[in-house]
Amino acid sequence: MRLFRTGLIAVPLVLVAGTIGAFMIFGLTANRDHIGSPNAAETFVAGDVAGGRLLVAVEDGQAYAFDITVWFESDEGSNDATLIQPSVSMTMVGHDMGRTPVQMLRRSDGTWRGVGTFPMGGRWRFQIAFDGEIVRLDHTAR
Repeated sequence: MRLFRTGLIAVPLVLVAGTIGAFMIFGLTANRDHIGSPNAAETFVAGDVAGGRLLVAVEDGQAYAFDITVWFESDEGSNDATLIQPSVSMTMVGHDMGRTPVQMLRRSDGTWRGVGTFPMGGRWRFQIAFDGEIVRLDHTAR
């Protein structure tokens, strides 16, 4: 009888300790991987423009650095529009900081890529002008 009572107390304690241990191992490890990742946040938008879609992706790097990629998907599958250089600028939402241009360079795969640094964390708006049309993307820098 005494062994039975000990078992009734010990089994739930072992289950609770195992659950807490699993949470600490898996929960804290997953959080650490996310924070330590140089690509912790990515924002994507597809904007309809004449003849297809303009696709924009912004990825966070370390120390407020970012990488922006712009590419055009034609309705008919042609690659001609990739020769049109997008004009990209950024501004902080809710602050009168003006627009900062982002230099874009064409890559061999037909995409345009720019890199830069956010002056501070917060919500930023990218404005991409492409062949007379505007696509906007909001991104939160962490």
